[in-house]
Amino acid sequence: MSNEAQKVALPAFLKKRLHAFRIGQGAEQSYLIKDPQEDQVHQLETWQFFLLEVLPGCEDMPKLKGVFEDRFGHAITDEQIEELFTLIADKSLFGITALSNPILKAFQKKRAAEGKGRAAPGAKAEAAVEEKATVKEPLPPGIEDVIGLDTSIKQAGLKLFNPKRLIKLTSPIVKPISYLMYAIPLMLIAALFLLGRYFTVMEEDITLLLSGVSIIEHALFSMLTVNLSVTFLIMYVAHSFRASVNGLGIVFYLGFFPRFCPFIGNLDQLSRRERMWLHAAPLIFRLGLFSTAILMWFNTRDMGGVIAPFSLVVAVASALSFLITVNPLVKSSGYHLVATILDEPQLRKKAYGALMNKLKGDTYKEANGRLLAAYALASTVFMIVLFGLILLLLGKFLKIHLGGAGVILTFFVAAIFAYRMFVSFARINQSYDRASQFKKWRDRTLVSKETESQGSEAAPKKGSYVRRALLIMLLGCLFLPYAYEPGGSFVLLPNQQQEITSDLSGLVDWVKYDGGEELKKGEAIAALWQGDYSAKVKVYEALMKEQQAVIDELKSRPRKEDVLLAERALETEETRTQFSLSKLSRLEKLYKSRTVSYEELDDARREYRIDLAQVAESKADLEVTKLGATPDQIAAAQAKLEGYEEEYKYYNEKVKLSTLHMPFDGRLVSMHLRQ
Repeated sequence: MSNEAQKVALPAFLKKRLHAFRIGQGAEQSYLIKDPQEDQVHQLETWQFFLLEVLPGCEDMPKLKGVFEDRFGHAITDEQIEELFTLIADKSLFGITALSNPILKAFQKKRAAEGKGRAAPGAKAEAAVEEKATVKEPLPPGIEDVIGLDTSIKQAGLKLFNPKRLIKLTSPIVKPISYLMYAIPLMLIAALFLLGRYFTVMEEDITLLLSGVSIIEHALFSMLTVNLSVTFLIMYVAHSFRASVNGLGIVFYLGFFPRFCPFIGNLDQLSRRERMWLHAAPLIFRLGLFSTAILMWFNTRDMGGVIAPFSLVVAVASALSFLITVNPLVKSSGYHLVATILDEPQLRKKAYGALMNKLKGDTYKEANGRLLAAYALASTVFMIVLFGLILLLLGKFLKIHLGGAGVILTFFVAAIFAYRMFVSFARINQSYDRASQFKKWRDRTLVSKETESQGSEAAPKKGSYVRRALLIMLLGCLFLPYAYEPGGSFVLLPNQQQEITSDLSGLVDWVKYDGGEELKKGEAIAALWQGDYSAKVKVYEALMKEQQAVIDELKSRPRKEDVLLAERALETEETRTQFSLSKLSRLEKLYKSRTVSYEELDDARREYRIDLAQVAESKADLEVTKLGATPDQIAAAQAKLEGYEEEYKYYNEKVKLSTLHMPFDGRLVSMHLRQ
């Protein structure tokens, strides 16, 4: 068994200066509460420390008892709980935040009514609450000056409802999803690869989608998708770190730009690591949302419907939101994350103090640093550029829809921005002057009251003059002549658009392009399997050549060679007939003298008659050869050739239809053709 003390998280309702340690193991385990200021150590049993740990999540005694019974397997009485609270209260271990718990608040009232010493959180805590915390502890970095987290900030807005119960019910379901953040780097690499490869196609889709969408509509879409999901993410993260979710509302940045905002309390108990995660989680979530949207767009673009356009717009909104919030020059997640990492809650204030000191060259040196001055200067330049970009986009939108009146309205908005910026810089200057005067007073170099009064009297006169001049200029702009221009939104459509299909059915043989490429007219894109058609084309091509040779041979008749051959054949038959006639004459004489038989004579007569028929046939062949081919023979051969040609054209057209070609110069809109 090891008795080495191990530091653990301090229960939320104890004083922040205390430290908690766990000693022992198993049944001998206990906890030590160390007070470094009073140099005291208090020992608590395991069940006592457990009750203090779960107390922030329990609003009434039955719930506290139920949690205890689930943990230890037996019930606990009200007397035991009150004895524990009395022990902690007598030792003055409760902090100021203890009064926010209903159980401790009821215990305090009961204790005060019975007159049993100090109240639950201690007399000092009660006095601090009654006197409205005259000595207020500074909030840690990442909490101070954060809208929704720092309750001292007064921001124009509207509280909608408190989703605390919803967050509690769904936290067990949402918590396993947090492990998906380990896949975000791989998803981001894949999304960036697709973005680089299909940037042109993506740009065209974005232009087509946003051509009919105004800036206001885009801002509302971003608010209801990216901003709302990030807001709930912050509430889930804060709830997992034992913070209390107090509400969900809408705040107006710059006085008119609405954004969802979570209202969270009990954040001063968070450790530095937890505060870092509270601001890093929204940035990681935006990257994950961007990657997921890009991958969904890529895989659903060819399916049609609304999934691909919706994913692309979400990707654009999440990317813009990430680029703005990750910038440490803007007071957002990136800035608060840097402030938490550097453990510097007054980073921007000190930076502007250093910048003012560089500009004025006064003796106030407390925040004089080149790095801080450079940061303040970069923040100022970035805000000016950001305002300029917003005004440029707003001016284009208003000019399209309102014409010349939109330009005047843009100048009016620019004047409001300039006035707010002037007020902000004046406030920074006053803060710097107060700090500088305090430094000079401490060094006994404070300027005289007469000089201060003169400066204060001159300032209102100058400010009054500037306001009057601006008002006169704006009134004068209303009377400036300008030409009316037609305005309105429009959509550019391609002059030609065609869906490439085939009338044939079959298997795809090959695909040359994947989609998104620029092609010339006539380029082959893909083809169906054409094995049977190609074989038929070759067969009929050979038959056509054979039949054409037959026609050419018929048209070349009569040829001299054929006539000469027929004549020689006739002469041969005539000579053979003469010999057979001589033989027949001899045999007849010999038969009369009874030298030969009748059969021999009959064979000679038959041979002679056959030779005569052969002579007649040879004469007919000679006449036919001299006449040549008849027109009917040539026509029949020509008709057979035409039949072969029709079959050849039919199957050749099948082969052509099985290959898809680009109908005109343009771009392939469909993606993933090879898949």
